[in-house]
Amino acid sequence: MKISGQIKFVIKSCAIFSILSFGFSLTGFLFPDDSSIIGDPLIVSNPSLEHILGHVFFGMIAGVLSLRLKYVFLIGAFALLLDADHLLQFFNVEMISRMVHSVPFAIIIAVIMLYVFGKKDYRLAAISFSAIISHIAFDVWFAGQIYPGSTGGFPLFSPFTVEIIRFQGLDWLYLEILAIVIVGIIAILDRKISIKNHIEK
Repeated sequence: MKISGQIKFVIKSCAIFSILSFGFSLTGFLFPDDSSIIGDPLIVSNPSLEHILGHVFFGMIAGVLSLRLKYVFLIGAFALLLDADHLLQFFNVEMISRMVHSVPFAIIIAVIMLYVFGKKDYRLAAISFSAIISHIAFDVWFAGQIYPGSTGGFPLFSPFTVEIIRFQGLDWLYLEILAIVIVGIIAILDRKISIKNHIEK
């Protein structure tokens, strides 16, 4: 793939990931009894450079075993772009935050990415899934640094349930390792499939 093609691939992937993240966050409106006005994310979440770069860094670490530089950078971007769900907060509406911080969404976005890019880019599907896991890992770690002993909570199985699942201590490490392992396993399998197809040709 030429450089121009690589750039288009990255832009298209990031655009789809962002749109899906924002779109899925709308499922929070399905639970009015559990909703609340969260407020301006620039005030409530108080995003910092450390927070932004941290998501990118955790994502890139998870993508190392993809063995492709473009995926390493792409998963870093995905891990950051997952927070596109915060855009709803600017409208000052009642909602449930972090709906995209969930396993069902990770599965959905992996499948959609696989479908959009020709049902062959398994590494893209893997990093799309793992970007969400690594994002959660950083959130848990970062919360522990700011508020020692605190727990990070997410509706991990939304939209099926908005029950908050809590993480604390070294849970962030186990989540990050999980993200790394998923990418590594898929990369190995993808390589074996490519070699097999090449030999058969």
